[in-house]
Amino acid sequence: MTHPAPGADPQDALARLEASQQRQLELVRRVVALTAERDKLAARVREQDQALDASHKVLVAAKRHLMVAEAARVAQWEWDMAGGRVLLGRRWGRMIGEEVEDRRWELSALEARVHPDDLPLVRQALKDALSGQADRYIAEHRVSSANGWIWIESVGMVTERDAAGAPLRLTGFNTDITARRTMHAEIEQARAQAEASNRAKSEFLANMSHEVRTPLNAVMGLTRLLHQSPLNEEQRQHLELIDNSATSLLALLNDVLDLSKIEAGKLVFEQVRFDVGRWVREAVALHRPAAAKKGLKVEIEIAEDVPWKVAGDPGRLRQVISNLVSNAVKFTDAGRIAVTVRLAPNQGELRRDQLRLLFTVRDTGIGVEQDKQAHIFEAFTQADASITRRYGGTGLGLAICARLVSMMGGSLNLLSRPGEGSTFRFTAVFEHAADEMSVLTEPAPLEVVTLQGLHVLVAEDHAVNELLMRKLLTQMGCTFHVARNGEEAVRCWRERRFDLVLMDVQMPVLSGLDAVAQIRAVEAAEPRRGHTPVVALTAHAMAGDRERCLAAGMDSYVSKPVSPALLAQAIQEARAARREAGDAWDPGQLGIEDLFEPEAELPPAVDMRQLVRTLGGDLAVVREIAVAMRSDMAVRRAAIAAALRDGDATAGQEQVHALKGALASIGAHQAARQAKNVENAWRQGDWDTVRAAAELLEREVERVDAALEEVVDD
Repeated sequence: MTHPAPGADPQDALARLEASQQRQLELVRRVVALTAERDKLAARVREQDQALDASHKVLVAAKRHLMVAEAARVAQWEWDMAGGRVLLGRRWGRMIGEEVEDRRWELSALEARVHPDDLPLVRQALKDALSGQADRYIAEHRVSSANGWIWIESVGMVTERDAAGAPLRLTGFNTDITARRTMHAEIEQARAQAEASNRAKSEFLANMSHEVRTPLNAVMGLTRLLHQSPLNEEQRQHLELIDNSATSLLALLNDVLDLSKIEAGKLVFEQVRFDVGRWVREAVALHRPAAAKKGLKVEIEIAEDVPWKVAGDPGRLRQVISNLVSNAVKFTDAGRIAVTVRLAPNQGELRRDQLRLLFTVRDTGIGVEQDKQAHIFEAFTQADASITRRYGGTGLGLAICARLVSMMGGSLNLLSRPGEGSTFRFTAVFEHAADEMSVLTEPAPLEVVTLQGLHVLVAEDHAVNELLMRKLLTQMGCTFHVARNGEEAVRCWRERRFDLVLMDVQMPVLSGLDAVAQIRAVEAAEPRRGHTPVVALTAHAMAGDRERCLAAGMDSYVSKPVSPALLAQAIQEARAARREAGDAWDPGQLGIEDLFEPEAELPPAVDMRQLVRTLGGDLAVVREIAVAMRSDMAVRRAAIAAALRDGDATAGQEQVHALKGALASIGAHQAARQAKNVENAWRQGDWDTVRAAAELLEREVERVDAALEEVVDD
């Protein structure tokens, strides 16, 4: 501690001490201030360094972005909405093939370059992006360039908005897609050309079918007629050769058309219930005469566990079986042919309502070389040229079979050794048949039926076909009148009463389709005329031809060449359609009193001949059907009575509709007609007519039940 000097003033010393302390305090404050200033300066330096570093990173990222944009050959752009100008990247000039000095463009200048047809699309895309209806702006459009119009894809999005959310800046890029659009246009043109080629092919096949079938119809028809005239043995042999050649030509034509339908994806498969064993036996039976001539033994084995009724397309199954058996007969000179059907070992990957069947056709013929087996299912392929020369054929049959089997969910394969024979095996997937009344069986071959007394209008412009139809109708006991064009056919129909019309589709003046449309229009306007059955008689046999004929108002369809059996079957189908459509009660035209018009002759309650024929002549099955039908009718009659009592139109319609189908399936046509009357009346909500029609239905069902009872007791 410092003591004041002797004689010094203590107050002065104290003042000096305080001054010294004050100076020290001031120095401390300055040190603190300088330290704070230093810290601020250091923080500022750090911030500047960070900003410089961030700027550097942004510049690097921007440089990378520009490099990527350059590599992608896109032109960047940014639209400053406040300034109203668009900043364009350097590539924009190269894209349009022009030197661009000022990279800031007015929006109106850019719009002026857009193709007028594309401008509305561009404006709408911008509007959607700016309003928020779309998350981005995207448009493909044309812009003018030094070399004409180029296609660009413009993509962008809002990158800045104000506090209120209004867009301030839109950023994006343009890409030249001219090459891509050109490629797409070329692809579209190629596709259009391919479609045009397919249409041309289809039209060619349709015309070829028509032009070939028309004279072929005459050849085959007149050959059959000549067979019925007195002939010596040499003449009969010549006619058989003509008939065989025509049949082969028809088979070839059908194969070509089938293959064309398959390749075009237009082959339609049915889904109906049928008896597998019966259809297989019928397919094989067609080739027994040819096999017998060569001394071949033909065997068929249907395994016991194969269901007798399945759902699928029996016609296509028969086509495959028939083709394989035909080949077996053709290429086998001695021995036997065996056809077997059994459940396939592999039933996996199927629905619960499905099953897979295995079909085998085995022969003891010439066999196929191992190196030829891989190609035998290709179209227009034979095992070798010598086979073609010796046995004939186009190589289409197996190709069609392989495709049909594939469409049935299976596969076709071959096991063969030269000189030892061949085994063709294929699988097909079917559905378990629903528990319904009727099963489609293969009807017994139709002979020329007698349609005595029918008055037929024949619309046919081909002289030879007209002669053929005259002969066939005369044999059937029909009278007829011929019209040689569609307009004449309509006029004759209006002036006279005909029981049936055979209408050629392709005729001069007015086509058969247009002619039948006029006939149906007159019938609709004059319901008392009734419904005249019309059979389409045509050389067209392409996919959709049958549907077009039926849609035009025809009742059945038969393609040329027309055999007597096919014609008779088509006439029967048309007349059955008349019973369903033409004789049905029309609630808009008739009243209750029309339901009670007396019949000239009460028809049989059940067409037993039709029922027996449908069931292949199996009387045991006929009795079984009769028992089941009587039980079903009893249940439905009670349900219909309850619906009448309770006023339940929905339940009544359901029961009557089901009853109508069952009645029609067993040949109870009169009862089916009455059921349809009840159904129509219920649909109209006319309860008085419903009750009256239901009473008539009950009487008719009583007749059906009595007829079925006789069958059961027989």
